[in-house]
Amino acid sequence: MEPPRERLGYIFHPSAKERLQFLLRFVAKSAMNDEGFITTNLDVYGEEEPWEIYSQGVASGGLEDDDNYRYRYFITKKNKGENNGSWKQQGEEMPIFFKIGNVSTPHVIGTKKKMHHVHEFGHWIMKQYELSPVFLSRFDEDRKDYVLCAMKREYIDECSFDETPTTRTS
Repeated sequence: MEPPRERLGYIFHPSAKERLQFLLRFVAKSAMNDEGFITTNLDVYGEEEPWEIYSQGVASGGLEDDDNYRYRYFITKKNKGENNGSWKQQGEEMPIFFKIGNVSTPHVIGTKKKMHHVHEFGHWIMKQYELSPVFLSRFDEDRKDYVLCAMKREYIDECSFDETPTTRTS
């Protein structure tokens, strides 16, 4: 796929619900309508370092010093083991709710998991979005193991490999 054209004033920064909708379209083998901003079939949990993976993604528009600009989006196979490569989970998985139709109670459509990777080349943040098994039960087995990841580099003032670094606020 050809990389997206830069459009003045356009920033690709989907909400958590929209990220799950893109993933659902991918799993359903339908058009994602993502303007080419989501890189698919790249192994985020493989042997490559975060900065190598990040460089293969597509910049999402905006100003370079804007937080939204730094996110790159990937659809990758989910890591089934306890080992997430070099990624360490931060906190608990958070459910993402969505109101479907005229139902008064929102349903859990998926989850978000925050992860980080600390290295001498920087502190990397990744948010992993996974669809609820209820949605996945309708699709082919070969597409059920995918997640959408939003990745960026976090600039830090101090870095200790034994603890989570302090982020710089601007």
